[in-house]
Amino acid sequence: MGYMKKYSCPHCSSTYSVIRKTKRGHSIRYFCKSCTKYFSINTHWVDRRQILSDHLDGLSFRKLAFRYRMSHMKIWRICEEELRKLPNNNQFTHKYCNRFSKIFLFDGKYFNVASEKHDWVLLWGIDYLRHDIPVFTVAPSENYQSWGKFFSYFRILECYPQLLVCDDNVNLKMAARKHFPQVKIQTCFNHFKENIRRDLHVRSDKTNKYKNFMRRIESILNSSQKLSDQTFNHWLFTLYRDYHQDPLCLSILTNTEKYKQELLAYRGIPQAPLTTNLIEGMNGHLEVRLQALRSFQTIQHARLWMNGYILKRRFTKFTDCRGRFKYLKGKAGVEMTKKEWVNLPLYF
Repeated sequence: MGYMKKYSCPHCSSTYSVIRKTKRGHSIRYFCKSCTKYFSINTHWVDRRQILSDHLDGLSFRKLAFRYRMSHMKIWRICEEELRKLPNNNQFTHKYCNRFSKIFLFDGKYFNVASEKHDWVLLWGIDYLRHDIPVFTVAPSENYQSWGKFFSYFRILECYPQLLVCDDNVNLKMAARKHFPQVKIQTCFNHFKENIRRDLHVRSDKTNKYKNFMRRIESILNSSQKLSDQTFNHWLFTLYRDYHQDPLCLSILTNTEKYKQELLAYRGIPQAPLTTNLIEGMNGHLEVRLQALRSFQTIQHARLWMNGYILKRRFTKFTDCRGRFKYLKGKAGVEMTKKEWVNLPLYF
């Protein structure tokens, strides 16, 4: 004789007075004789973690609804509930991770929020040698206070970067120097050269007379070579000798001399990067995910989603690491920074 599972009524908690009435799709409708109320039970098992993982990989709610044969509102509720179950990324780092390197890349990524007049920004950074993302925060802009709050989390983690690589963001640099007085700040070569191109208008004007000057600047600020002080000063002097009569070239060379300490901050630090290409690549990866979402409805949901996205990135194993990063292949970023003899929980 078969056994039928008994469900308790969610209204009065009765079990013996519950009878089965009808079935619709994967749901079975029950009736409680005690309180004379109906309730439904979905007997179809759904992998809720996989739904959240697919959503964080860029699938929209409607595509997920088609894949799992549910309504898009049901999918939204599942993703919302699973996101709320995840721990805060910064608190997770404080509890499980402490083996960070001394080189970090920092940047901000703006995104749209439907309920806000202006775009908000994700402030985050990546450990260059471990490819882990220890801290993030969501802020209304990249001002000094927002970056100060971001770097205060690193102080809580007792993580003190030796080299910080970023674009020419004054607020970021001021906040970093306040929280880490001994840190060296490396200005990204690519961002610095792009600012010079913008001043010279070499991209918009094909007959620009400064193209040769720009090529010589690019040969000095080459991301594939690291120059000594003597060589760097020699090439700057030759440019000054040839172009000191041009006011625009003179102002650019003067500004380059002003930034020399930040352009050569990599000296004495092994494997130090000269660009922010790694974090820029992650910004591009995030942009693809955000295109499927179009925008967030509220800041609260944006924080939830960003927290889930970053945690998933940290737990995802690298599959295409080459060159200097080949030791990361087959490993996740959080595995490289976790505390010794600590077992990481599984969230994805």
